[in-house]
Amino acid sequence: MDRISDLPKIILHDILSRLPHKDVARTSILSKAWHETWSTFPILVFDGFGRGIHLPLKDKGKPLKIQHHRRKVNAFLNSVDRTLVRFHHHGFAIKEFSLSMMFFHPQFMPHHVDRWMKIVSQSNDSIKVLKLELDVTDHRFGFGPFSVDKYYYLPPDVLKAKLITKLELSGIIRVDKLFVNHRIRFSMLQILSLSKVYLGHEQALDDLISGCPMIEDLTLEYCFGLENVKIHDLPKLKSVKVSGPRVVDVDVPSLEFLHIGNRDLQLPCNINIDKCRNLKVLLLGFVSSVFVSNQWLLETFNKFPFLERLELDSCVTSESIKISSFRLKVLSIECCHEMKEAQINAPNLESFRYFGTNINVPAISFVNCSDQLEFDAVFSIHSCLDLERFRVFLHNIEPRNVMTSLALGMVNGSPIASNEDVLQNVPVKIKQLILRVGEETQEVCVLLIKALFWSFRPAIVSLKLRLCSKMFVKVSLEKLKWKDEEDGCCSSSNKMKCLLVA
Repeated sequence: MDRISDLPKIILHDILSRLPHKDVARTSILSKAWHETWSTFPILVFDGFGRGIHLPLKDKGKPLKIQHHRRKVNAFLNSVDRTLVRFHHHGFAIKEFSLSMMFFHPQFMPHHVDRWMKIVSQSNDSIKVLKLELDVTDHRFGFGPFSVDKYYYLPPDVLKAKLITKLELSGIIRVDKLFVNHRIRFSMLQILSLSKVYLGHEQALDDLISGCPMIEDLTLEYCFGLENVKIHDLPKLKSVKVSGPRVVDVDVPSLEFLHIGNRDLQLPCNINIDKCRNLKVLLLGFVSSVFVSNQWLLETFNKFPFLERLELDSCVTSESIKISSFRLKVLSIECCHEMKEAQINAPNLESFRYFGTNINVPAISFVNCSDQLEFDAVFSIHSCLDLERFRVFLHNIEPRNVMTSLALGMVNGSPIASNEDVLQNVPVKIKQLILRVGEETQEVCVLLIKALFWSFRPAIVSLKLRLCSKMFVKVSLEKLKWKDEEDGCCSSSNKMKCLLVA
């Protein structure tokens, strides 16, 4: 007996809100009651890419492919239209609206989006979440040429959504005129994310956040016209992610999470975050103005006494660094080419991740490390030289009893297969081995598996299905059967688990 269908609609909507969007749509075929529940569900998600509306580059000059693509685009536009008109006609509430169009054309489609924004913004003052992503990845395929400078202007109707708590804008969207020429009052806004949108200048951002005193989470990624970011007078702000600007000035004592990044080290980025005394997480990527030396590390941990997580990605470092912190729990060092030695004194460290490069192989040692420390190392091996550097890296880990997870990318398996002795007697304990291996012959796969598994004897082996050849997966499964074999990898004294990871 179906008792769930008899529950009040508000409860059924709550059940649907906890399901993935695709599963929500599937519930409409369960029964008439569920179809009615789905048809009034106040969370609307329209994802063009998720519906397969994408024309690959290889089909650029194929008229039939272009025509089929246009039909799919028109069907998508009509679907959004019908749904929103139905909600508006019956007075149904819209609590969340998400629209993603990677095929947006600024000449033919703005009037559609304008109409949708008007309906959504006036939906019984119920809209809480608004996500809008517009991009032009398909602009060359079937719509004719246009200038990418023609951004979509966010309409004033959006300002009517007074109770909105989350606003995410991404892609070719202009907000400069709206935010400068109108008084912004999003008094309930808690999450604001602007990615690749056109801001024009810093005043647009100042005008926006000045009317949003309740913001807790702020993301600004490569927004056009935003060279200087100054964030202040936001007493609730906990998290900030900024990418692209040349100056970042954050004066928010309540801040706990800060991520600053750029696309490359050639762009200078001056940072002033000294007043963020309660910072717990600091992530830096491609920040050329920061030279990670022992002095910088010492000052950083003194400035931010509550810092628990530090991640350095493609930063400039001194050859030898010493990291000493009692509070530090998570540490990540990725693609820091200058570093040749790292001494880590963090007794409460729970996770350390090192993403290796083919340039330097640092000696990493842990002082007073915890028994719970998880050490993850990631390497790509292209040649015998990379293999030798990898062996040196493993031998340089101190102390030897640190449990390590390895993620290896084998562009060509023959370097290990033909040099099995290179990895013999590896001094560290390998808890998990994660592999991605390209196309190989069965003979090479067998040699590679024996070399890796016998050298490391991991407790768990994970194979990246999308990045491993079918041959390697097949041979791995044959060698990792759960049975006793005197001369196999999985003897009774050394059983392994094999996981297939999508």
